[in-house]
Amino acid sequence: MDIKNYTNSVLPGRSNDSVKALSKDVDGGTKPTAPNKPVDKVTLTDVLSQARELETKSRDVNVDNSARIAEIKAAIQEGSYQVDAQRIADKLIQTEALFAKA
Repeated sequence: MDIKNYTNSVLPGRSNDSVKALSKDVDGGTKPTAPNKPVDKVTLTDVLSQARELETKSRDVNVDNSARIAEIKAAIQEGSYQVDAQRIADKLIQTEALFAKA
């Protein structure tokens, strides 16, 4: 990729004047002045703090499901494991309801 003439093409959202002003600054000319540029602003909601709090709490929880995992593995290997589609659907709906509250 040839980058010698990087100021020849205008990027979306930039005017030719701002590109020329940047070019002058690079060449040692005058510094560009920003014509009423909108200022970006980031606003964090309570969801972020709630997520961090839940993450911290989840680190402290010690869950040992090894016996249940062993049961399920054995049932799968035997071919006797049955998927309860209704139970899975109910759990998905409960999860969605929890996310809707946040």
